[in-house]
Amino acid sequence: MLAVHARYRGKALRRADLVRRSAEALATLEGVGDFEVLGVEDICAVVETGPAVCDVVMALLSDGEWAIGVGIDSALDPEDPDSEAAVRSLGTKALGKPGRATRAGVVKVAVAPTPALKASGNTAASDISATFALLGQVLAKRSIEGRQATSLVRRGLTQNEAAEELGISKQAISQRLQAAGWQAENAGWQLAVNLINWANRPEVRG
Repeated sequence: MLAVHARYRGKALRRADLVRRSAEALATLEGVGDFEVLGVEDICAVVETGPAVCDVVMALLSDGEWAIGVGIDSALDPEDPDSEAAVRSLGTKALGKPGRATRAGVVKVAVAPTPALKASGNTAASDISATFALLGQVLAKRSIEGRQATSLVRRGLTQNEAAEELGISKQAISQRLQAAGWQAENAGWQLAVNLINWANRPEVRG
């Protein structure tokens, strides 16, 4: 099972409202459960799949004002009513206690140890965290024009459709995507998905 815990690290004056609205928006992503708002700055949700975890983390990294914790426990039974609380707790553990000075843009991962993971060396948490660190660097260097272009194609638009939406040529949208590191983002996103799926694969359950 998978969970994401996020902590707002920005300076919005009405942060409680911003955090609540962010929780509602993230919950609309495919494969994402309802985000529980914890206090003023923290939100947490159980997430169904590796791609859904990556979509949530990428949205939070793009915003630039969140610290993020990911919890993975392949041994939990989704049918067990206590499992959701357990995996949420793991996501919270990854991020640390409320009030801790965790920087925005940091993604920390906690993977529950299982016999199979221990036998393999269990570097899953650090590998996933490192992948998101690299993706964060790609996003941080992106211009406003790059963000607009990548946002459209991430939603499923073709380059022609994205160009039409922005009122520019297909060549221009291609140049924006290249400058924005779109190919690197796609490769990093897929690597993160693969690593999360590997750590959460059913055969890991001990």
